[in-house]
Amino acid sequence: YEGGCDDLTRCLIKSTVDCNTNERETNLAAALASSAAFKTKPLKWVGVRETTYELCYNAACYSLATGDVDSAKEKLARAEKLCLREFEEDEAEAKSELAPIQVMSGICHHKAGNTKEAMNLYNTVLREKCGDSQTLAAAANNIICINKDQNMFDSKKKLKIATGESVGKKLAGFQLNCIEFNSCLLSFYTNQIEQFKKKSLQLSDAGSPLAPLLLATSHIRDKKLDLALEALRAGDSSDEIVQMAIAELLKKTAAFSGSANTLQGVTRLSEKPGMVSLITSLLLIGAGAEQAADFLDKSLEKLRNSGNFTEEVLSGWLLESAKFRLAHGMPEQSAVILEQLLEREPGNVKALALLIRSVSMFDAPKAHEVAQRLPDIDIPSDINLEELEIGLGVTSGRGLRKVIKPEQEKINEANRRFETKEKKRKKKKAKLPAVLVPGG
Repeated sequence: YEGGCDDLTRCLIKSTVDCNTNERETNLAAALASSAAFKTKPLKWVGVRETTYELCYNAACYSLATGDVDSAKEKLARAEKLCLREFEEDEAEAKSELAPIQVMSGICHHKAGNTKEAMNLYNTVLREKCGDSQTLAAAANNIICINKDQNMFDSKKKLKIATGESVGKKLAGFQLNCIEFNSCLLSFYTNQIEQFKKKSLQLSDAGSPLAPLLLATSHIRDKKLDLALEALRAGDSSDEIVQMAIAELLKKTAAFSGSANTLQGVTRLSEKPGMVSLITSLLLIGAGAEQAADFLDKSLEKLRNSGNFTEEVLSGWLLESAKFRLAHGMPEQSAVILEQLLEREPGNVKALALLIRSVSMFDAPKAHEVAQRLPDIDIPSDINLEELEIGLGVTSGRGLRKVIKPEQEKINEANRRFETKEKKRKKKKAKLPAVLVPGG
């Protein structure tokens, strides 16, 4: 489809009307779904009907590959209804055609975090055994993912299905890599360390992008963090998962600045608030407050240039940046940022209060002037401030004792007297016999 196959197919569909039109559209839909699943720039889903269960299924695959899980669920539900309607007189054929739809529905639930429903759908397909070998392999492999380090016996059974002889020739390379990766992890969880290392090396020789993670895991188990870092860096350093693993290992070896620099390379996540906070914390420990503050400035500038923000989000970033500088001995810079924030939001009382605190650390008279900008408090006329102050005094500190009830005070006094008498009692010496024979 990269060489214009989709354009040729569209032209063929428009210029030809016969009994194979649905099949041509299905092939076009499958090509579009494959482009979304395997390419960074998927082809656009334009001019494709969704009138048969195959077309709805491919449309759902396209939606799922582009991240629209809810839309994929709706299209799969429609595909299931159309499939049951088409094969209502052939139950065996209906089950066979429903198998990939059910597995894809399971993947949607899996991605949405509903692993219980996903597990039910996967097990239903495996129990019926109506789908083809690659459908069963996908369901089995996904069950292994859900099991993780639990239910090892079930995972071993599912691994046999996923690695059957007829599966290898029908799955794509990255699918086979995923199955082999899970096989390695299963060996690790079952303490088959030699087998785990052997499979890791096989994956590495095959050029799997996931192999460095497995090799690093084996070195970490042997407490060889340096070798683990080398294994990760020898792989595809542009992979997000590998970068995150490298950053974690650097943090464990106290290379905080290196960990922060590595995380900045994860471009998809580098502008997220959580990632910015993490990198700032690492730079603060490893390089100092000034470099951490510089990083905050750069992140804020990227946010402004992107245009992908609301006024509330930008104000929050400015306020947090000012708080950071104030907490780490940079009140002048904090005051500058807060002035910028107040130009955008003159009524932001939190920013104004923080500005007064910042300015008071280096210019007390100016802080007094800034304090005049605080809004007046509208106190209702029926409130007596003197009574409120007296009430606060009674309910705090020593004043609290004055409001104790007399009966309780008498009980407390009696307890204190009893304790005093107990302390004053002297322990009498034991009486000895008149004639004491030592050692007798």
